[in-house]
Amino acid sequence: MSIPVNFLTWICALLPILAILMLMVYCKWSASKAGCVGWFIALVVALLVFKDNLNNLAFSNARGMVMAFYVLYIIWGALFLYHVVDEVGGIESIGATFVEMTRNRILQLLMVGFAFVTFLQGVAGFGVPVAVGAPLLVGLGFDPVTAVAVPLIGHSWSVTFGDMASSFAALQASTGLPGEELAPYTAAFTGLAGIFCAFFAIHCFAGFNGIKKGWGVALIVAGCMSATQWLVAQWQPSLATFLAGIVGMIVVAVLTRLPKYRKETADAEVLDSETLAEAAAGTEEFKGRTFVKKMPFKLAFAAYFALIIIVALQEFVPGLEDTMKQYIVLKLNFPQYQTAYGWVTEAGWSSKVSVVGHVGALLVYAGIAGIIVYSITGHWKPGTFKTVIGKVAKDGTGSSLATTAMVLMAFIMVESGMTYTLAKGISVGLGAIYPVFAPLVGVLGAFMTGSNTNSNVMFGAFQAQVASLLGVSTLIMASVQSAGGSIGSMLAPAKVIVGTSTVGLTGREGEVIGKTLKYCLILGVILGIIAWLLLYVFLKTVK
Repeated sequence: MSIPVNFLTWICALLPILAILMLMVYCKWSASKAGCVGWFIALVVALLVFKDNLNNLAFSNARGMVMAFYVLYIIWGALFLYHVVDEVGGIESIGATFVEMTRNRILQLLMVGFAFVTFLQGVAGFGVPVAVGAPLLVGLGFDPVTAVAVPLIGHSWSVTFGDMASSFAALQASTGLPGEELAPYTAAFTGLAGIFCAFFAIHCFAGFNGIKKGWGVALIVAGCMSATQWLVAQWQPSLATFLAGIVGMIVVAVLTRLPKYRKETADAEVLDSETLAEAAAGTEEFKGRTFVKKMPFKLAFAAYFALIIIVALQEFVPGLEDTMKQYIVLKLNFPQYQTAYGWVTEAGWSSKVSVVGHVGALLVYAGIAGIIVYSITGHWKPGTFKTVIGKVAKDGTGSSLATTAMVLMAFIMVESGMTYTLAKGISVGLGAIYPVFAPLVGVLGAFMTGSNTNSNVMFGAFQAQVASLLGVSTLIMASVQSAGGSIGSMLAPAKVIVGTSTVGLTGREGEVIGKTLKYCLILGVILGIIAWLLLYVFLKTVK
């Protein structure tokens, strides 16, 4: 007996995803509320249509809870580290340092709207790059709509390996693919997206005239950052975006020392006539924010220096990583179970979470190291810790509920055969053309949920199963899924709202999405075409 793959079962398998899409896009529900509804619908469909049972579903949810904890540990650790630095004025000081370096408009844009927001994505994510980058650009005199759109574009390519690679961890877990094999392909796709995003950021500000004047520096900065991400992802994925952002800031800093880029440039020197007219038409009053350098850069960056040292020690001190990861390990062992249709989930262990050696723990250690340094230097005041914990709880609660609901829904769909049914229907319907559209599936997931992590959880297994049915590389299909989910971040409503609210453009989110939409769709199709060429022409033997 096997799962009947027909129009009815395919539509039923699609219902949880359709529900989330409708609730978030048309009803304006949050990802946390919509995710819970999607989980419940998946539960009902699994029972009534795919002949699962409550015992199996309990196992699926238990597996999902362990995986959710794996991802959430990173999220909460990253938020803790970020707020420790931000609360003492460190983030503001880091940003102000880079603003001081040049008055060249394109270098300012690349510095703040591309390199710095990539660094912020590496350490925090969850809208922080847009929340910090947009006011900085407004303070530099950029048009408010552009000031929000540019960080959205500029950080999007780096999301997969950002936030200490939480999205990549979700991709690994949902597909079951080994990280050491998956990382090179994923980093190649996202790195290529990074080069396009640098050019798109400039075009968003200054049109083709800006690209004509700034293509050289854009290629140098983006090329160095993409190469760094690709190399580091194969060593330590959790540091790939973080170090790429640092390299980008260093490269821009070096370029600012060149006489050609030290002089101040007016918008009229960079913008084409059409873009200049648009910018002039949007000069109504807006809320700006002045960023003040409250401490030296080295001190502001102290917690992140600590993170680099901690990760390097764990990686290079013989036996240290294995020792750290053997203490307080959360894992569950499950028997084999199957549905009435004969869909089997093999016996074995769930994901393993080491409380002491997990990436999330390393983030907490770095935050504690930062607290010690800031206390010694007099920047950490009484009561600051309580403030930090409050902000972490406020920022993390909604995203944690959304992520958990999406993870549980995905496990139900995979282990009841729903994801297989979707993949089978798609593969039969589109056949060999499907890979061209694979990145747009990732984009859709990120738009729906506001998160590449959730997009990978929802569609990672789906993409891998389509690849298996088509007889092409699951590594490439999974990688292009995450690259699509990454660039889809520039459309995520929650991030757009964060950006507009920080510069006084609340209610004008549609204008911002109107600016970013074309870049996202163009890049998604480009990545899809490249994926198709790799799958069917250049790397046909890769599985």
